Amino acid sequence: MKLGDKIRYIRKTIKKMKLNELHNRLVLIFGQKAISYKSLMRIEKNKRDGRLKSIHQIACGLDIDVKELLSGTERAFHQEKMLFADIMRKKSRAGRFTYNDKAFIEILSSPKSSFMGVELILESKGTTRMEEYSEGTEILLVTTKGKITAHIHDEVHTIATGDSLYFKGYLPHYFENLERTTARAIFIQNPKSF
Repeated sequence: MKLGDKIRYIRKTIKKMKLNELHNRLVLIFGQKAISYKSLMRIEKNKRDGRLKSIHQIACGLDIDVKELLSGTERAFHQEKMLFADIMRKKSRAGRFTYNDKAFIEILSSPKSSFMGVELILESKGTTRMEEYSEGTEILLVTTKGKITAHIHDEVHTIATGDSLYFKGYLPHYFENLERTTARAIFIQNPKSF
């Protein structure tokens, strides 16, 4: 099966999503780094071979793993030939998701990974929105700078530089920075989803 045909099948048949809805979701997730509507359309019509970065975005937009998206396609063979390690350079990160002008995440993990690794950046008084993921999702948050207040279900935890926090991602949660300086944390979610 061709990759574009599989993308179209998943989008229309399984996710019941129009092409513009998928593109809007990519813009929401990746902002200005989202692939263009025209590129998405060309990839889906098999008129263009998508780069791994584009395929990663499409997989995220469809809420599936890259490996699952490529499975059974002509691209799966090429995917298996990749190196054992994958370096994600800062300048080529997959994208940024903005909660508001004081809170955002940058995607750190490789499109090939089964988990989602992001850097959470909270400016002073910044807060994320309330989120909850599907059953079975696990979250690990490691503060790398400052203090972050985590609201998980009906518990409140403050974690400082070097501290880590583990919780079940299906519980409602959000994070805030009550300090005067920027706070940063590495956020690892398994399995990955948006």
